[in-house]
Amino acid sequence: MCRVDLPKRFSNTRPVLKTLIRRVLKGSERRGPRSRTPERHDSRGVVAKNPAKSQTRLTLGRRAELVADYEAGMPVRMIAAKYAVHRGTVPALVTKEGARLRTSGLSLAGRARAASLYAEGLTLREVAERLGVDEKTVRNAVVEESGLIRPRGRRPHEARRASSA
Repeated sequence: MCRVDLPKRFSNTRPVLKTLIRRVLKGSERRGPRSRTPERHDSRGVVAKNPAKSQTRLTLGRRAELVADYEAGMPVRMIAAKYAVHRGTVPALVTKEGARLRTSGLSLAGRARAASLYAEGLTLREVAERLGVDEKTVRNAVVEESGLIRPRGRRPHEARRASSA
C-alpha cells in the first residue's frame, strides 16, 4: 500500500459535509441576495418554510362537517381529535364559516346556585363536580355574585362537619 491511499482509507468523512459540498457544487441552493421574508407558494397560497407540524388542510366539506358538529354541541376537544386540528383552530374555523360561538359558563341561575353551594362550605372542586363544570367557572361565578374566595388549604372544622351532614 502506498502513502497516498492511507488518508482515503482512514479518514473520517462526514456525510453532512459531503452533502453540503455536493449541493453547492450542483447549484441546488440559490446564490444571490436573500430577501428578508422569503415566501414559498403552492396552489393554495403562501406556505410556511419549515413548519413544526404539517398542517391539516380541511376541504370545504370537512369544514362544514366540523361546524355542524360544533353547532350540535360536540365538545371542542372531541372535534379537534376527530378532525386532527388544534383545539384553538376549531373556534377560528367556526367564526370563519360565519357560525356563532357557544358561550361557556353558567347561566344566571347556575351562577347563583354555585355561589350558594360555595357559601355553604363546599369546595370549588365539589361545586364544579355537582354542576358539571370547571373549577375556574365556579370561581368566576362566585366572584361575580360578590362572594369571597376562601384561602386554599384545610377547611375549618365546622365547615367540614356541615358539608358531611
